Amino acid sequence: MGAAASGVSTQMQAEHDPNAAFPWWVRFLAKGVAILGGFLSLFFGVLGLITLSATCMVAILLQMTAGALVIALEAPFCCQFVDFIEKIARFSESRALWHKAAIYGIMGLIPIFLCIELNTILGSGTIFASGVIYGFMALGKKADRNNMMAAGDPAWSPQVNQSNIP
Repeated sequence: MGAAASGVSTQMQAEHDPNAAFPWWVRFLAKGVAILGGFLSLFFGVLGLITLSATCMVAILLQMTAGALVIALEAPFCCQFVDFIEKIARFSESRALWHKAAIYGIMGLIPIFLCIELNTILGSGTIFASGVIYGFMALGKKADRNNMMAAGDPAWSPQVNQSNIP
């Protein structure tokens, strides 16, 4: 019990670290959109199982699998009854942000490409949206104006004398 409590304490300190690259609300937004996307993909997947198209059935099953995987990765407390979820969640948290962006982006797009219906767009689209948020986080913060000007083309510098322009 003590190890679990110290793990939770360490995770809370990491989430509220003032020296982190992003504010706490951006990290929680990414997790929240991913969790919401997982539940929506499961919900719309159950509704979409009433179809006559084989490709849409495959897309819905992929969507539901992706939704369950996203919930397991982002909210392992929802799957406490499965023994190996904790190991998978720790592995997921140790990955780089662009890994999550790529995985969630691909998992969100494949069902949409297979079957363009409202239930796949709403369900898988939210998983894709969480991938986009993780992708923006992986890109990092934008530099301030002085760093941008120093790294840019000198022709665009405001210090260039442009008096000979007619």
